[in-house]
Amino acid sequence: MTRGLSTRIDQILILILVDVIFGFAVGLSSPSVAPLVFAVGVSLTFVGQAQTVGVLGMTFLRLPAGILMDRAGKKLFILLGGLVTLLGYVSYSYASEWFLLGSGMVLVSLDQAVRSTATTAALGDVERTDRLGRVFSLDLGATQTAASVSPLIGGYVATNLDIPPSLIFQSSAAIILGALLLALLGYRPAPTNKGSVTKRSAMKLFPNTDRRLMMIILFVTMDAAAWRISYPFWTLYVFKVMNATQEQLGITIAISTAVPALTGLTLGPRLDKIGRRPFLALSEWSAVGAYLPLLLGTSIGFAYFAAIFWGLVYSLWVPALNAYAIEHFGREKFGQTLGTMSLVSGIASAASPLLGGWLWDNVSPKAPLMATMILAVIIGCLIWLKLEEEPKPIVLA
Repeated sequence: MTRGLSTRIDQILILILVDVIFGFAVGLSSPSVAPLVFAVGVSLTFVGQAQTVGVLGMTFLRLPAGILMDRAGKKLFILLGGLVTLLGYVSYSYASEWFLLGSGMVLVSLDQAVRSTATTAALGDVERTDRLGRVFSLDLGATQTAASVSPLIGGYVATNLDIPPSLIFQSSAAIILGALLLALLGYRPAPTNKGSVTKRSAMKLFPNTDRRLMMIILFVTMDAAAWRISYPFWTLYVFKVMNATQEQLGITIAISTAVPALTGLTLGPRLDKIGRRPFLALSEWSAVGAYLPLLLGTSIGFAYFAAIFWGLVYSLWVPALNAYAIEHFGREKFGQTLGTMSLVSGIASAASPLLGGWLWDNVSPKAPLMATMILAVIIGCLIWLKLEEEPKPIVLA
């Protein structure tokens, strides 16, 4: 029994460490993306188009990937997804024209559809149900701790040491390669119980037709449509409109990732005790703090303050949604459940980045931010009033 507990903890730690390394690599390059966009000279409408392609990729990859990882195991998809992300940073490092820039944006965005989903599902496989909120929050906290340090490093070396962006992106690619080697050699998942998922049930679009699944899909869809109007542009807004240097942009991103680090390491037990609905609603309402300072302020200090709430948006939403999905719809089809949510929400929100880019170019850079803030407050109220939460999980058909 002790050996089994040790093995479980070892696998959890390896999976979290892989996420931590990816978080560090992504954060290291994040302050260099906005300057690269303006250096290449593309319009914000183009950025919206690239993000839309990425959303569509996530939309149509996540469900089949989720079904396959439920049947064949998660390790293969951790490796494949990480390789795609690595190629995205290689593309960034050579970007001097629109094609490579857009390719980098699309490939990096696919990380959420494959590797991130597989890692989350793998954690759900090895942890007990009564500790799911804790382990997901710990994973988020540890990952965001790394992601809060690396933007400071990336922003500093770019601003003060004149390190070219290409070298920073190549460094991220090299770090990701190290994470893939760790996953390849260190992660040893338990054998997949293929008999628990029949071919007929695995290929159903919806794992079950329970009303709660329909409601959470509805809210995830509304959330995606609202936030993707502005999410691709908020760092661009800080860099361009608020005239931030790369170092200041790195500090802003670091603050936004430090908050999930702190909350992820402290709120996990509370998530298991008070339930998932309050966390999901508060995540939406945090949009007021995330956007209002940017809309009203002009100095970089307002961006630093807003970044605190940006961190809350993410840190409250992700662990609660993952725990809700496993708790109510079963861990044996967790990948399929997330894939179903992604498919529906991705289709509904595919045009949101394009709309945000058009609003920036034709109305005002503030317009995408205002639209998201208003919609998020409404969605939070609907979640609080309408989302059902019961302790009994549902066995999937």
